[in-house]
Amino acid sequence: MNKKYAGVIVGIVVALASAPSYAQLGGLANSFLGGKESAGKSVTAESIVEKYVAGSKDVMTADVHFLNALGLKEQAAKEELAAKNLTEGATVSGLEDAAAIQTESSKLLADKMNEKKVVMDEQSKKTYTKGLLYLAKGMLQYKGLASDVKGYTPGVSSIGTAGNSALYITKSLPTSSKNLYETLKKAVSFARENKIEVPKEATSLL
Repeated sequence: MNKKYAGVIVGIVVALASAPSYAQLGGLANSFLGGKESAGKSVTAESIVEKYVAGSKDVMTADVHFLNALGLKEQAAKEELAAKNLTEGATVSGLEDAAAIQTESSKLLADKMNEKKVVMDEQSKKTYTKGLLYLAKGMLQYKGLASDVKGYTPGVSSIGTAGNSALYITKSLPTSSKNLYETLKKAVSFARENKIEVPKEATSLL
């Protein structure tokens, strides 16, 4: 198999793991006292975290399907549990923990897909196709969130767990969205290379 497809899933983890640590956000935290939630009256730290978690869970579910499709059942179960544990009120630590699990999955998937020949039966190919659907769904969630975080400035009411997580998300989302788009392109290419059905929901985002 062409090695250029070996990193198909690696980009998935970047959607959470490539963002800087919250501790590196620096001056953003200083806006708490004088800032306000300016992205719109309906946009709050809590709503940002809720939408981000929803998108991340879709991306992780996609990962689970890809793992199962390639026979990596144990890791699939591990990531599935991690996705269930990722809640709407996730802390920065919780988001980083989810990213760590995805990093493990990405390495295993990259190694598997780097093999000279990847054998997939029809059921496995159907499972992979479901992964593409969830990946596309996650990307749509991130795109919708982008308009919420644009120009978002946390106010005094955002101090606390949700405020910290919202800052983390606001900082990481641009890179997350870009990498997720690249991942989707590569995942679709891998599917076509291996004669796997590619749903229109995935191609419509490319």
